[in-house]
Amino acid sequence: MSSIVPGPQKKLEQEIDAARSGAKPLQAGDLNASAPPQEELTGLDDWPDTLRATVEAEHDRVTALATNRRRTADGVLPQVVQRLDELLDQLANRLQADKPRRFGKSAATSSDDADLEPFAALLGIPADDLTQAPGRGEHRAALRTIKQLRSQLKELESTKDHSKLTRLVTFVVRLAVVTTNSPETTATLAPLALDRYAQALPDPQWDRTFDQKLATWKEAAAH
Repeated sequence: MSSIVPGPQKKLEQEIDAARSGAKPLQAGDLNASAPPQEELTGLDDWPDTLRATVEAEHDRVTALATNRRRTADGVLPQVVQRLDELLDQLANRLQADKPRRFGKSAATSSDDADLEPFAALLGIPADDLTQAPGRGEHRAALRTIKQLRSQLKELESTKDHSKLTRLVTFVVRLAVVTTNSPETTATLAPLALDRYAQALPDPQWDRTFDQKLATWKEAAAH
């Protein structure tokens, strides 16, 4: 005897009915039969909420792009933009608190008191750039760059330029991971990293896959 296999729409209705009756929990993938199974991210439980939410939203976006679901990626884009804006706001506040005094060092631990080279390497900052800590002028320039990046994020919500957003995510998340987990490095590394980004200096991480970037972010968080 032949059996009738329900079509995608009928199957979806059955899944929803089962969820309503409590017989079976509804999974996110059940709502879109054409969507591939979503791989869950691991190892982020201890990350700050905003940083973790940013990485999770970015994972959803790049997964959608990789599976030719542009409309889904466009739908996730505002979430990524919002989270990045929150990270930049946190970074600006941290820089304001750690800005150098008129005479002397910054309020935060100086670069002489911390081993900055591993963190600088993760941010693509050459060791030679660490010979002199940024001063008040560099900090003001860093804050201006943050303001410009936040303006770019607002534009991306309308232009939906995924390529440009990928570059921003690559930079902001990596910097946020370093400065969040090692706040004593912010006063020195953030102005240097922001200056390099403002100059559009090449960043090899732009062309890496999400998984490769995530491994780097986890490495920075583990220091």
